[in-house]
Amino acid sequence: MGERALTALGRPQTLNDVAVWSESLEDFGYNLRDWQHEVSRRFSSRKQLAESIEEAPPLLAGRFVDGDVADAYLAAYAEWLSLNADIPSPTWCQRGQRSSNKPWYSGPDQTYLEKAAPINFSKRGLFAVPDNVFIPRPGRPRVSLELKREKAAERQRAYRKRVKAILDRARAMGIAP
Repeated sequence: MGERALTALGRPQTLNDVAVWSESLEDFGYNLRDWQHEVSRRFSSRKQLAESIEEAPPLLAGRFVDGDVADAYLAAYAEWLSLNADIPSPTWCQRGQRSSNKPWYSGPDQTYLEKAAPINFSKRGLFAVPDNVFIPRPGRPRVSLELKREKAAERQRAYRKRVKAILDRARAMGIAP
C-alpha cells in the first residue's frame, strides 16, 4: 500500500486518501470499503461528508490495471452520495477523465445491474448498485473528546470569572468578607 497518514484505526478519512493509498484495484476496493465504514460510523453531518469528498483524488488510470474503473467509481460514488445527502457535488466529478474505458459490472447479473445502476454510475460505464453509507443524524455533529474537554474548560473559566465578579461587587458593598 502507499504512504499513509494513519488515523486512529488506520482507515482513510477522505476519498483522496482512498486513491492515494491504492496500489491496485483490490487495494482500492479495500480502501473504499474502509472509508465507507468510517462514513457510516463516524460522520453525522452533511458538512463532514462534504469535507471528505471535496478534494480531488489523484487519477489512478496510469497507476494500475483498471485504474480507470477506480477513477470512474470515485467520481460516480461521490456524485451519488452528494445527490442523496442533498449537498453540492464536488467539481472534480464533472471532469471528463473519470469514466471507464469499457463497461464494468460489479456482479454476474448484468441485466439487473444495467437496470438498477444509478445514472451517475451508468454514464461512466459502471454498472453497480452503491451502498448508501451516509445517513445524517439529528442533533449536533459528533465531536472529539479533546474538543469537548476544551469547551468544558472554557465554560469553567467563564463561570469562575462571573463568580469572581459577583464576589468582588459584594466585597465592594461590604456584604462579603
